[in-house]
Amino acid sequence: MDNLTHAALGIAAGIAVHRRGGSVSAAAVAALLASEAPDLDVFIRAADDPLVAFRWHRHFTHSFVFMPVLALAAAWLTTLFFHRRHNVGWRELFLPGLAGALTHLLCDGCTSYGTMLLWPFTEARYAWDCLPIVDLAVTLPVLTFAVLAWRRHSPRLAAYALLWFGAYAALGLTQQARAERSLRAWLATQSITPERLAVKPTVSNLIVWRAVWLHQGRWHVAAVRNVPFTRSRLMVGETRAAWTPTSPGNPPPFSEGSHLIADFSRFTGGWNTYDQADGAILVGDIRFAMLPTSSRPLWSVRCAPGGTLADTTLIMDRSLRDGDWGRLGALLSGAEPRFIDLE
Repeated sequence: MDNLTHAALGIAAGIAVHRRGGSVSAAAVAALLASEAPDLDVFIRAADDPLVAFRWHRHFTHSFVFMPVLALAAAWLTTLFFHRRHNVGWRELFLPGLAGALTHLLCDGCTSYGTMLLWPFTEARYAWDCLPIVDLAVTLPVLTFAVLAWRRHSPRLAAYALLWFGAYAALGLTQQARAERSLRAWLATQSITPERLAVKPTVSNLIVWRAVWLHQGRWHVAAVRNVPFTRSRLMVGETRAAWTPTSPGNPPPFSEGSHLIADFSRFTGGWNTYDQADGAILVGDIRFAMLPTSSRPLWSVRCAPGGTLADTTLIMDRSLRDGDWGRLGALLSGAEPRFIDLE
């Protein structure tokens, strides 16, 4: 999730577990540092590797095994600022640091990007698909409780922040399961048996969900609108061809382009789109787009026939077309006339 949410959750967790009689501020700072530390992986860069960010973001720094390292580093750094004034040692701050790091991992696991929680035992990316990356409905209450807990030295208020996040994530799980259940029921009425299917949150809400399924070699996307205590609604969106190892225009086997596409496919879990443009192929990630009904991927690998590293580039497409904000607003409000009632 966003770093403000990570910071607020870390502070709340540190205060909630701080040693009675110890420094609340030191515990909050240690937990804050540990809650932000996993995202230091964004500084891993390589000029000759366009996919390095995909390889290393939410990798080993986001694993349970690495948590004690982050907690120890955060505790030690915090003692440099608080030892003389509050006589705080790193042992006292290790548990708040551990709690702060844990909130980061669990928080990221709630989103759709995928987090290597069990590295090095497996490089599987876990994603519970119940919260968007940014959602003010969860961030602002957690931040408010965390700030008040720090100012008033109140573990109870810190616990309220954690409870709010847990309750909101539970609501997300419920909404996601309902959206998927409704979609599968509708697909059954259409005599469609999807080869793959996923339902993911959209930006800053738990109302409209992005549905993606694979059928007969094409990806289909749709928006599923869930308002509690009302019927689910569906708007079918765009379609796009699915990439396969035998798609026309693929780079030569064992070429650099072929290896990069294989690495990209490991990151996407095989949710790959296929397009051709200007003599090159584009392999995209169908899971993420700017609109829930759009099949235009946020990121793609472009590879020319030569298959060399120079022929291969990473394309990030966060552009908005005219009217996109209005289309999103219509999906959220339910004003979109193409919605179909489900259930």
